[in-house]
Amino acid sequence: MKRFLTFCFLLFSVSPSLANTLVLLSIDGFRWDYLDWPEAQRMKRMAEQGVRVNQLQVVYPSKTFPAHLSIATGLRPTSHGVVDNYFCRSDRSDCYRMGSGQKDPDWLAGTPLWTLVEQQGGRASTFFWPESDAKFGGILPTDYRAYDVSVSPSAKVQQATEWLSLPEADRPDLVTLYFSTVDTSGHTYGPDAPETKAAIAETDYWVDRLWRSIQDINRQQDAEISLIVLSDHGMSAVDPRQFIDTNTLPRPKGFRRVNSSTRVMYYRRDPNADVTALAANLREASNGRYRVVSEETLAERHYTRHPAVADLIIETDPPRLFRHGGARGPDLRGMHGYPATVEDMAAFFVAIGPGFSVGKVIPKAHQLDVYPIAATLLDLPLPDGVVSEGGALRDALVAPIRE
Repeated sequence: MKRFLTFCFLLFSVSPSLANTLVLLSIDGFRWDYLDWPEAQRMKRMAEQGVRVNQLQVVYPSKTFPAHLSIATGLRPTSHGVVDNYFCRSDRSDCYRMGSGQKDPDWLAGTPLWTLVEQQGGRASTFFWPESDAKFGGILPTDYRAYDVSVSPSAKVQQATEWLSLPEADRPDLVTLYFSTVDTSGHTYGPDAPETKAAIAETDYWVDRLWRSIQDINRQQDAEISLIVLSDHGMSAVDPRQFIDTNTLPRPKGFRRVNSSTRVMYYRRDPNADVTALAANLREASNGRYRVVSEETLAERHYTRHPAVADLIIETDPPRLFRHGGARGPDLRGMHGYPATVEDMAAFFVAIGPGFSVGKVIPKAHQLDVYPIAATLLDLPLPDGVVSEGGALRDALVAPIRE
């Protein structure tokens, strides 16, 4: 892309891009308020030197794959197709599981940032961002990695540093990274547990190491590399004593039931199955523990008109969740996936580098605002259908978005 932009500059005297490279790093399950905890002091210092969004509002549902694909494509889940971590569709006999797009790209829609970069003749290097090893429009990133939970943060930072240290003509325009330990600890031990705080501290250390490496490269090579650090969702504490046993829920013939922890989705497999009767039975059995989500509410959440949207959905609030057999083991103390109205679901956002303002605090922005900001930073044209024009994040850029 740099060679393409240089050519355009010589021919048409267009303005150069705001940054030669953007690093987009996701910390799964890093709740919005974690940034003010002592364990995140290095990232907080970065936020003070760059841009901070106090609360990054999340798409519905607040799950890892829908959120990451929304950040990457600028589309809502019902537009990019990944409406949960596990879901079915009315027009397919099989169901989606995390990463299914790698083998079957038909699950996916939209133009992720890495694809947009490659389409413009640039180089994208991705490290574990969900579905970044899948073909969108038949295109893969120049560099990508199949997900491997055993790969250490150290190895990720080292690889990213090697990519970023390449000469300008070969350096990637976009680098993505994904850290999962904060989410894993939050689920297992709960958001306030010492183990989760330790995971935050470890991640904080490696993000700082990455930023220091970026600063060195910017100085030594006169580069213009900027960094965005964000999360896909937050985390709420759950109470095993209040788990809802899915075995106690109505399961009439003609429906396929899918448990998504905070929601249960009913897909009609028999066209004669009675959704109205099922809804009535579920309301009668709820006893205040959950609610049937109305069509009006789903419309407000932009969660309609897609074959992956179940015919009927019930949802609960923290500290409850749905679990098969009502299992109460000590291995689940935190959960996400609740509606965005639950404040714990809010994510965080920090941006720093030559493309971003200094000392800027934005009270609230939305995950869908990230895509147009990233595209503007890299001087890339926005594809059709992108939801946001940048929203509150427009103020994050050191130069304004061109109308």
